[in-house]
Amino acid sequence: MAEFVSAHRDLLLYSGATGGALQAMGASAIHVRCMDELTKDSVREIEQIHSNWIGFEVAGEGHSLMALCADDIELWPPNAQPLLGRAAVSAQMAHATTRIHDIEITDRRIRGSNEIAYLTASYKTTFSSAEDSTPRQALGSHLWILRKRAGTWAVILVSWSLWGRAAISGTGQLPPLPRAGATS
Repeated sequence: MAEFVSAHRDLLLYSGATGGALQAMGASAIHVRCMDELTKDSVREIEQIHSNWIGFEVAGEGHSLMALCADDIELWPPNAQPLLGRAAVSAQMAHATTRIHDIEITDRRIRGSNEIAYLTASYKTTFSSAEDSTPRQALGSHLWILRKRAGTWAVILVSWSLWGRAAISGTGQLPPLPRAGATS
């Protein structure tokens, strides 16, 4: 955070000295200065957290996901109210009725600093519901924010979008939208 404040202050000083010429470039100037400090080890750690999360979802181990999260975790599902805090997220995971069969991740990007990082990716999730065992697919993207405290990365926010739904070949049926507990 100190890097962000320092970069923001420097950007404002420079912008003022140039008559505001950098106002349109402000976000990218901050990005260049602050967000390129993520070490290769941190990127690998975050990739592993992401992979573990996906594995836990496919295995139906919602409780194991919580070990990857900070106490103040937030889930921001599409078309639903956010879930704030470990208790709310755990309760939702415990009541999820969607069975995840497979999750394919593409276009994963990780950026950040020594204290905070964000991950973006596209996903294709194959799932079925307790009411209908027909496999269906959901397509979308997700944004994760992670925080490093005491040398450990933890997930503090997961937000995802749903671009589309697709029936598995041969079924011809579109799936229902996944519930808030299906996070990928």
